[in-house]
Amino acid sequence: MFGVEITGLGIYVPSRKITNFDLEKIMDTSDEWIYQRTGIKQRYVVENGISTSDLALAASKIALEEARRKGVKDIDYIILATNSPDYLIPSTSSVLQGKLGISAGTLDVFSGCTGFVYALIVASSLIKSNLSKNVLLVGAEAISKYLDWQDRTVSILLGDGAGAFVLSQTNDKDKGIIDSNVGTDGTLAELIYIPAGGTKKPFDKKSLEEREVYIKMQGREVFKKVVSILPTEIKKLLDKNGLKPNDVDLYIFHQANIRIINTVVETLEIDKSRVYNNIEKYANTSAASIPIAFYEAYMNGLVKPGSIVLFSGFGAGFTWANVLWKI
Repeated sequence: MFGVEITGLGIYVPSRKITNFDLEKIMDTSDEWIYQRTGIKQRYVVENGISTSDLALAASKIALEEARRKGVKDIDYIILATNSPDYLIPSTSSVLQGKLGISAGTLDVFSGCTGFVYALIVASSLIKSNLSKNVLLVGAEAISKYLDWQDRTVSILLGDGAGAFVLSQTNDKDKGIIDSNVGTDGTLAELIYIPAGGTKKPFDKKSLEEREVYIKMQGREVFKKVVSILPTEIKKLLDKNGLKPNDVDLYIFHQANIRIINTVVETLEIDKSRVYNNIEKYANTSAASIPIAFYEAYMNGLVKPGSIVLFSGFGAGFTWANVLWKI
């Protein structure tokens, strides 16, 4: 049995910053209204002509350079979690592979904002089973392209960005995933979705006119569902592994809404010093939010060898996933 270690990290966000004050000029909202309800102050949004694979490429180059300095020579798989692919066909991981010019298998994980945590489980399983030595794992989103800027309930929440891990095999079997749990409730698929563009309702003139090509979300129902499920699932995972909430050194939650995160933290009585949040700066970057947050926490010295981290994601599907990880 092998362990998994993080040998490279990288993030990238676009240069175009949009503050809440900027949004005040184009919709009926205010900085105070947005911040009190979400914890968001600003977000980064791609310029025209920039796609998800461009953001993924920039973050990947940083992570790969760090990994190469540590002796990683080859990447066996590229796994990319996204909800804003460059194309419906082919996979965005394939596009990324072409831009990187490296020989590797490719796989997209398309599982809402939970996607990066699911992808982390898949990548780690490939390495622990000795089917792969090194995996480039990326969460990347140019999700602003799916926003209806006339709909303040959704457009204020999301931002663009990318985060990348290089995961490598190690003989230290204690490193990497300790345990995980996952779940889905597909009866709630329409809590967060884009009505048109798939095989159920292909793009046409009517769907464009009725603005069905943009993300729709039932925010209150999402909030209620997350805060009812997540604390229970996290406690199950901790109990199974003989851990109490404050035995975990660092919590990295999907950065969806600060009220959701705070509710989960308070329910589990987690010491807030063990939770890293950056939603104020980046908003909800969907599948990119967890790797971006972990990168910053790592760079701020919040973890060290032997630290236990809990990655927790939730989102469209309706999906959720938690991973206990040992650095």
